[in-house]
Amino acid sequence: MVVLGQSCPAHPSTSLFSRPGLLTRAQRQRIRFFRAPASQQQQQQTRADPWTAERPTDAQSQARSSLSNGQGNGQSNGKPCDNGKASDSRVAMIAKVSAAKALARKLADEKQAAIDAAKSAAEKSMDESDLDAIKQRVEKASADAARQHAKADAMARAAKKNKDVPAQPQLVDIERLKAENAALQGLVVELAANKDAAAQRLAALKERYQQIIAQSGQNGAAAQTLASFDEEEDAGEARAEQASRDQAKLDEEDIAQVVMNLMKARDKLQQQRQQDRQPTAAAAQAVPAAATPQASRPASQQTQPSPPLPATNNQEQKPKRKPHQADPETIRRWAEQAIQRQQPIFTAPLNGAIAGQPARLFYNRAAGPLPQGGALVMKAGYNEWEDIQLHNLQQADELKDLNNSDWLVVETKLPEDTWKLDFVVMDENSGRYDNNKGQDFALPLAEAPSQEDVLQERAAAFQRAEQQRLQALEQEEEKIHQQTMAAAREAAETAKRRYRQNRQTEWTREAESVVEERRSPDVANLPTSSRQDHLFAWSQGGPQAGHRTLLAYNRAAGPLRNSSDVSVVLGYDGWWQQDIRTEQFSRLNQQQLQEAGLQGEGHDWWGKAVEVPRTAAIIDFVFCDNARRAWDNNRQRDFHSDVVGALNPDQLVQHLCDMLQRESSSELARGEQAAADRTIRNAHQKALALKKRRAARRQILYTTPVAPRAGESMEVFYNPDATVLRGRPETWLRGSFNRWQHPQPIQPRVMTAALPGGVGFHRAAVQVPRDAHTVDIVLADSGDDDAGFFDNNDGLDYHIPVTGSSHPAQPLHIVHIAVEMAPVAKVGGMGDVVTALGRAVQDEGHRVEVILPKYDCMDYDQVRGLKQLRDFWCGGVQVKVWEAEIEDLRTILLEPSNGAFWVGCIYGRNDDAHRFAFFCNAALEYLKHHAPGSRPDILHCHDWSTAPIAYADTHPSRSVFTLHNLNFGADLIGRAMGGAAAATTVSPTYAVEVSGHPAIAPHLSKFYGVRNGIDQDIWDPTSDSFLPRLYDSKSETEGKAAAKAELRKHMSLSSADVPLVGVVTRLTHQKGIHLIKHAAWRTLERGGQFVLLGSAPDPRVQGEFNALAGDLGRQYPDRARLWFAYDEPLSHLIYAGCDMLLVPSIFEPCGLTQMVAMRYGTVPVVRRTGGLADTVFDVEHDDDRASATGMVTNGFSFDGSDAAGMDYALNRALSMWYNEPKAWRQLCQRVMEQDWSWADPALDYIELYHKALR
Repeated sequence: MVVLGQSCPAHPSTSLFSRPGLLTRAQRQRIRFFRAPASQQQQQQTRADPWTAERPTDAQSQARSSLSNGQGNGQSNGKPCDNGKASDSRVAMIAKVSAAKALARKLADEKQAAIDAAKSAAEKSMDESDLDAIKQRVEKASADAARQHAKADAMARAAKKNKDVPAQPQLVDIERLKAENAALQGLVVELAANKDAAAQRLAALKERYQQIIAQSGQNGAAAQTLASFDEEEDAGEARAEQASRDQAKLDEEDIAQVVMNLMKARDKLQQQRQQDRQPTAAAAQAVPAAATPQASRPASQQTQPSPPLPATNNQEQKPKRKPHQADPETIRRWAEQAIQRQQPIFTAPLNGAIAGQPARLFYNRAAGPLPQGGALVMKAGYNEWEDIQLHNLQQADELKDLNNSDWLVVETKLPEDTWKLDFVVMDENSGRYDNNKGQDFALPLAEAPSQEDVLQERAAAFQRAEQQRLQALEQEEEKIHQQTMAAAREAAETAKRRYRQNRQTEWTREAESVVEERRSPDVANLPTSSRQDHLFAWSQGGPQAGHRTLLAYNRAAGPLRNSSDVSVVLGYDGWWQQDIRTEQFSRLNQQQLQEAGLQGEGHDWWGKAVEVPRTAAIIDFVFCDNARRAWDNNRQRDFHSDVVGALNPDQLVQHLCDMLQRESSSELARGEQAAADRTIRNAHQKALALKKRRAARRQILYTTPVAPRAGESMEVFYNPDATVLRGRPETWLRGSFNRWQHPQPIQPRVMTAALPGGVGFHRAAVQVPRDAHTVDIVLADSGDDDAGFFDNNDGLDYHIPVTGSSHPAQPLHIVHIAVEMAPVAKVGGMGDVVTALGRAVQDEGHRVEVILPKYDCMDYDQVRGLKQLRDFWCGGVQVKVWEAEIEDLRTILLEPSNGAFWVGCIYGRNDDAHRFAFFCNAALEYLKHHAPGSRPDILHCHDWSTAPIAYADTHPSRSVFTLHNLNFGADLIGRAMGGAAAATTVSPTYAVEVSGHPAIAPHLSKFYGVRNGIDQDIWDPTSDSFLPRLYDSKSETEGKAAAKAELRKHMSLSSADVPLVGVVTRLTHQKGIHLIKHAAWRTLERGGQFVLLGSAPDPRVQGEFNALAGDLGRQYPDRARLWFAYDEPLSHLIYAGCDMLLVPSIFEPCGLTQMVAMRYGTVPVVRRTGGLADTVFDVEHDDDRASATGMVTNGFSFDGSDAAGMDYALNRALSMWYNEPKAWRQLCQRVMEQDWSWADPALDYIELYHKALR
């Protein structure tokens, strides 16, 4: 799902998170940065200009992924790589994250320093040269940070381009998030854009690199070469930075490779130089080490330093030497030397601290700018201010009596992964600080790992943690799946029983209808007799129900006296349904006459024992001769006799039900099994949809356990590096329960890093109350209400379902108000959406109803249980209220007495707007004053025809509006967008395409794109009655071959082994009819076959296609057929029998045919627009786009609207069919296995319903 826009209306509450996810635009611009000061006049804590904050690009401002993938403001491909060869990728990723954090702070620092310097200059008339010096220092610091980020960025890009190493999902995240942050764009400053100058620079770097490698074995020469290289590199950078940035860029992969090689060589030579220059112990005691000037660092309070990293399997842990414990005299001598050299600090041990060991830092307050007497704090930034700690300085007792000095000391133990430590000294009382004249202090390190070593260790730790995390989550998912399927099996048995009960109900209704006819008053009032003297007689006192009974007729006494034979025509219950039979009589002998009690003398008795139906109440009969020329029908009144032992009405109903059940036993068994299979299949689909959403979201946020339990504790894990909180000093969690309705909120709490260095996930524990059914979460970079950066899942917040609650979530009550509903009143896709979405949301446990006009043109055969409830008056018109069940949804049909909807059509009259406006008013009147029960929670209206619902007074219900097509009723749609609590359209890409329309643009903050689905019970090749053979993805080859043969037979096409291209569409300009025509000829030119099913509402267009059909028929008589009529069975056959389905729409809000085709294993060839772009991923170009949404490639697409674009996609598809049969079969199987049901979109709509209720 895509949400357009992010600004949300401010809530009256003073607390932002009393209504989470809602921030005003002004609140978002108040971005807080806590940085290290660079001059005494600067304040310790400031706000940055909002334009220096991280801002999304224009394209990403238009459309950001949210629910369709279940993700937050970040996105990942959902495919973590566990390949051990990807160490370079992991190191590059971690380095880039670290550099990004530092750079984000630097950019903020640069902006704020300029602001503060300008303020200071204005207040104190600062000399212009001093002002320029401050700006230059800050700009240099930012440039240094930019260079570090550029190197890390080059490493990340090079690692990503390595074809032997699959890209990590985190790298994909970083690359995408880089584009979101305008402050981080175009910062590869040391890799100039001027092609000629950069090419020369690159050649020089390569040559120098070879020289360095060749000389690396000679220490002196190596040091000299390195020094020469440094000077040359600085000069080259200066030239490169001045080069024109408008020229073509160098090949980034080449540059990145050189940069990585140079970094490795320089690290190696730097280590060698350090060993060469290592001072002796005596020299070390004689000369104190000066603090190294460094660029200004921010100093925002962060998490605690990272714990020591374990050694990897291929790296041995180096033993650490213990630091020299200097005696007081030595400390005193070092202090005196520091005073003599005008150095305000020194360390013990003097030659530098050892990572993982204690160290002492001495600071001379008298030599710095800080006032006397106040408590001092050392703000230490570990590893380029990655982690920050505050350490209190104490008076140095051994240096108390040193003249003209005021020495303080702090002792700290450095983490083992420390490669750098910068610090400033602050006075707690005044807030003033000493930052080494804007350069910050750097603690010398004698023994410490290199940055590359630490990054390698962190990458290894990250990999181990990822493997453990994914393994644990997969185990949890397996448990959830087993529980889900166990519940599904129980539900399947329930479905069997429900199916049997429904069938029995149907049989009972049918039996009652039959009994009502057969026991009607007209039948009961017929004159009956068991015998008529001298004419006919029944033995045993009358016909016996369920038995053979003798019926005798005296030929001599009636009209048949001159006939040579006698027959009887029998029926029952007033000749019900003309169920009659004829029996021929024979003359009765004396014994038969005696048994029947008949007199033989003077009579001519004929007769036969006839079968009396068990269900009959009256036997109807007439006599005739065998030739049926002479008749005795009781003077046209027929003969009627009561059945002895006949069933009463209730007994007859039960008897008929039992009979129907016996006759339908095999059908009943098949139906029960089909219901069970459908239940399990739907449960499996919903489980997969939920798992897919969790898999997409767990790249950003997940919990342990995956399904938290009420009354127990849970841990929330959140990855800020994959969201807009990347690089922020802290990550804070807050929230509530039960959709923010619980009295117990989740108080703000800072999340702690789960791994060293703050890379990857942060964690926080949450206690779930016993009565909680949902956990609600938002994330921010501060615990304050006016946090600057926040992640609220695009305004929807993060919601985690809870199991075992003492107060389960109450179902929502949703009423769809629409003028179409499939299958009874369908014109376009809206009818499918209303029905299928309603059923899918109902399957999630919510109460769903539909209000629809009662048309005269509805398909009443598919309307069950229709009955009138009441009537009411609206606008002076009487409106009848009917209730029915359509596709398992309770449906209210409104029938106005003015005949507005008894016009033979749904659309197409000049008064459509007036008719539908009346319907909207009548629907609201019914809901407000005449509907039983409480008011609905949500009124969901669709398109312009019911748009007035959205801007009417619906209190207390909230309205949700869905745009299906912006080509009609734009004014009404604009008003609906303004009045609705939430608005959607039918695909993410279509949401982007219409976002600039005047009706949509002002309301982007509540406008979401949710892909439509298809009803997979209707479109199901495993149960489709229109197919010659049922099939699934495993039997796709055989099933499609059978459908293809049947389609060719139906369309009179040859059975040649060639590809078959199909089109099922309305022939309008929207559908790209010029491209359809071209595709027909192109397919035939390539040796294929072409079929089309559709018709044109425009007679001119229909005439063009009639002519095309004639031309194709003449030139290709057995290879092309165009069918201009609605034919439901044929559409199923085309979807199954074609190899490719063509959908070249010029615009397509969603489109269903491409999803239906894939359901049947047919490969779509589409124009990349609207919903077609969201459902079809090109097999050659869309691997990354598909994986980013958790999908795989499934078809062919093109962008243009001309024949060349059409050819590009169609030719590739045809070539693959001809040349790569194995790959084509795999593609067909793959598209069949993709889920295009409503399972996932329904969850998106449910989230939007909850958002609308907030």
